[in-house]
Amino acid sequence: MDMSLLTVPSIEELTCLSSLQANWKANYNYWTSGTWKGAPPNQFSWCKPSGPSVLAGDLVWEKGQPDNAGSNESCVHFRFVLNSTGTIMTDRNCANKYIFACKVMSAIEFLEVLIINKIQGPKNYFKYGNWYDGCGRNILTFTTNPSSWVTAWDWCCKVGLTLMSMESAGKASCYSKIVSRFQTPTFGDFWLSGTDQGCPSTFRWCSLSKNFVDSELKWKAGHPKDGLDCVYLEVRNGSVLLASANCTEKKDFLCEVRKKATFQRAMQTECAEIWDISIDEIDMLLNVSAFLSPTAKISLNLKCFLKCVGVEVGMFDLGALNAIATLQQIEIVSQEEPAKMETAFVAYDTCSGKQSVDECVIAYETFKCGQEQAPNIISQIVTNNFDNGTILSPPTPCLPYRRSCFLTNEIPCVKDQATFDALMASQADSASAPGVVVNSSAVPNKRYYIRKITHLGDINPVMAYKYCCAIGWKLYEPMTTDDNYILSSFNGANGGTARTIVGDTEYFNRTHDIWCRSRQVVPSEISSQAEMCDSSLYVINPGDNGILIPSYIEIGGDIIHYIRNNISTVIFNNIYSTFHSFVCEEI
Repeated sequence: MDMSLLTVPSIEELTCLSSLQANWKANYNYWTSGTWKGAPPNQFSWCKPSGPSVLAGDLVWEKGQPDNAGSNESCVHFRFVLNSTGTIMTDRNCANKYIFACKVMSAIEFLEVLIINKIQGPKNYFKYGNWYDGCGRNILTFTTNPSSWVTAWDWCCKVGLTLMSMESAGKASCYSKIVSRFQTPTFGDFWLSGTDQGCPSTFRWCSLSKNFVDSELKWKAGHPKDGLDCVYLEVRNGSVLLASANCTEKKDFLCEVRKKATFQRAMQTECAEIWDISIDEIDMLLNVSAFLSPTAKISLNLKCFLKCVGVEVGMFDLGALNAIATLQQIEIVSQEEPAKMETAFVAYDTCSGKQSVDECVIAYETFKCGQEQAPNIISQIVTNNFDNGTILSPPTPCLPYRRSCFLTNEIPCVKDQATFDALMASQADSASAPGVVVNSSAVPNKRYYIRKITHLGDINPVMAYKYCCAIGWKLYEPMTTDDNYILSSFNGANGGTARTIVGDTEYFNRTHDIWCRSRQVVPSEISSQAEMCDSSLYVINPGDNGILIPSYIEIGGDIIHYIRNNISTVIFNNIYSTFHSFVCEEI
């Protein structure tokens, strides 16, 4: 029914359900999707369409529950407490018979199911191994199919995760605590994403596309060894060490994904758990006056937290600010204010040369300098990166190819007056015209050209881009879900609804793209950010709640390669989202 079995993801939702009891008209006992089967030891997980999610620790259980009576109570039961305003959970035998409750999926959950079922097929996330919750990550210890490094990489990708990276001393320490806490696995060798095979000149964490920082690593004695190109984690009774091996050896492996949350909270949680930082300390960092106060207590762990966040947003790498990424961030937040941009560039010059043998200290001194020199700029950059965009997990991207302005940058945009005149003339007989010009109901004097739908799916993005240029307009760059719904109404009057090409975008950071023509950040509310393991373009898809959806080659390959080289329509039949229409907007 496009619904999911009842989950209670938070104490807030449990409290909300409790408040409904006085007016509750239905039954009082319900099965939920909760079970300990396949969950981390001594924990329960919700079985969600997108994969397992460990139960929040503050949910209310009946006194003495869960107790696994008879050693066979592995499913979670939920009930309203009669003669009381409250709800509780218990564990019960899965063979018992109860009423069950279904829950309408959110737009994001539905999108996850749509992507999983149409692209990868339904996945049983418990069958691959044990899940662990820690270090800001959901971690899968994949023990059912020892594999070569390349196969391990592919397996993590297939289940929507990334091969795990152990990029910092803090993360290694955090993971060792997980091993010690759960006592499984107490030993073993597990492939990580580190390799120098196919990564130029040195070892890299290929899931992160980052070089190793030697000072952060703890190698097994004698490692890395010459001729051994892939990195694994040696786990021995709570101790974890990096080691190198031949990439063809068969080993278990670790897959990971950031916990599902807003990007701000997920990033904070991950870096805070790794470096044992409290929420109060994080809030102090973002309060300029408190942070710059002479009495502010800044521990080494807090400095390492700053480095962790800087790395995550792509602005800090190999002991210094990433110049291109940082300057691009400055340009985005100040592009319409030259004086502000100049101030920010001066601050960059002042703050970008901090030196220390400790990268955590460099990150702290750089951040402090930025807060002193240009606090408003820092605030806006933080806002851009610490937004409310939802991260899907699991599944989530494995290692996407970054979207690029391949249309805008590679194809000359040439206006042709004859094409524009022919378009305007065709509107006299719109029934036979290839497309229609409509006025915007929201923006005065703004017009759109909507190409009539071809159900053959033979619209080529290059052709669409060139046509918009020829009439002196540009491919549509929506900024709100309403913009996309308006487009749906245009399409409805234009022969139906269809997958519609919009303007090309460029990767900005791990949560956002930028429209290539306007250079505006694509808002989270319309960007699914559900990138696959292959390159993709955004399209507007009917029935997807105004969210842009990536279009890509279904069975491997680079969609940009096919479009750039004008591969035939037969090849395009292998594309998940064929193209039926496009829209130009007046500049």
